[in-house]
Amino acid sequence: TAMPGVPTMYQALLDHPDIDKTDFSSLKVCVSGGAPLPMELKKKFEGKTGAKLVEGYGLTESCGVVSANPYEGLNKPGTIGQPAPGTLVKLVDKADPKKPAPKGEPGELIFSGPQVMQGYWNLPKEDEKVFVDGFLRTGDVATIDEDGYIKIVDRLKDMIAVGGFKVFPSQVEEVLYKHEAVKEALVIGVSDAYRGESPKAYVALEPGMTITGEELKDWLNPQLGKHERVVDVVIHDSLPKTMIGKLDRKALRKEELG
Repeated sequence: TAMPGVPTMYQALLDHPDIDKTDFSSLKVCVSGGAPLPMELKKKFEGKTGAKLVEGYGLTESCGVVSANPYEGLNKPGTIGQPAPGTLVKLVDKADPKKPAPKGEPGELIFSGPQVMQGYWNLPKEDEKVFVDGFLRTGDVATIDEDGYIKIVDRLKDMIAVGGFKVFPSQVEEVLYKHEAVKEALVIGVSDAYRGESPKAYVALEPGMTITGEELKDWLNPQLGKHERVVDVVIHDSLPKTMIGKLDRKALRKEELG
């Protein structure tokens, strides 16, 4: 009656030729983690199966769940919900984790709770990097709203430095997913002689859809801030994924930039 998964798994079910012939009536609740859950994917999956699909968040170092949207009650799509019972969360300065994040600005998400690991096996120096006063650093940049719902903005190491501005790839990807032709999207930074780096987008299209990268770029850029605008949109048959089906930005970067 319940199923956890990553967004790619839910998309794969929707893509299966037997989706319309399959009885999903026993499936009640599903939780998505590991990567941002596109709004359109959530809507399509819930429409096809009748199951509730909510987004949650966790790390290997947290034995699974840190936070999740409730199955019943207020569900805020685009967020990873509220902290699990007994879990404390904070936002700290992106450059100095010993300082709190400036008020009203995103910060690095850190947390403590009964699910946090004791440390990396025989790697005390690594422990020193990830623990701050008993809280575990996640490397994820987030905001927390007035109801305690957490929104992941991006990974610290994935931020793109564009002429002194920090660009979060996930925010550009979020806009790309609003286009009906886009099935998968990843944005990485590429070298730019003038600005240092510039965002570049890679997408895979929904079956049967035809659109050029230039057309997607012309549709995308007017919706972005000047420093967020992509220099190119490249169409691929599919985007690289990890062994568990998460879109793999690191592999794409290696594949495209060497």
